[in-house]
Amino acid sequence: MKVFALAANTYLLDTPQGPLLVDSGLPGQRRRLERYLGGVRPAALLLTHHHLDHVGGARMLWERYGLPIYAHPLDIPFISGEARRPPFPPIPGLGDWIANSPRPVPKEALTPVEEGAEVMGWQVVHLPGHTPGQIGLLREGVLLAADALRVGAKGPWVPPAVVNHDTQQARRTVGKIARLEAQKIYVGHGPPTTALAVRALAEKLGV
Repeated sequence: MKVFALAANTYLLDTPQGPLLVDSGLPGQRRRLERYLGGVRPAALLLTHHHLDHVGGARMLWERYGLPIYAHPLDIPFISGEARRPPFPPIPGLGDWIANSPRPVPKEALTPVEEGAEVMGWQVVHLPGHTPGQIGLLREGVLLAADALRVGAKGPWVPPAVVNHDTQQARRTVGKIARLEAQKIYVGHGPPTTALAVRALAEKLGV
């Protein structure tokens, strides 16, 4: 697994079916993403959720490679531009920019995947709260948890309410992660964390 430090962490997974790219950075990071890929052609793209720092390069990748793009059905309307999320307070302009992509992906390019589905050897896990349809990937003790958690110097924490669809649900998702068979947890923002640290957070939150 390779980690690309774009606006959000982007992951390239080596699978028997070819390279699986997880998330795609901001629209303006196209050249940086191409440089990170180093000539590798992704076989597929999975979008963990609809926020711009995760889906911004998706349209470019689809136009260039015609690759399948996986996402949860609850977030597909936002990724395809059929729906727009209300801006986050207290800065509506910034919230609108984060939550709604200026280059939506055509709906026909998006393949819906839900809890329990398998994508190229990885199990899909629904991690709602930050967005309704946020998903992660689980395999052999490794979880890609997207923005269900952020990780800093003091360990994992729940993203602030201002950027969440439903913060109470996001807290419950921490409890779900704590109960998964995942020993190492990779996130959208920050370094990896451990199951032990997530269980401690879940206990603190009472979830």
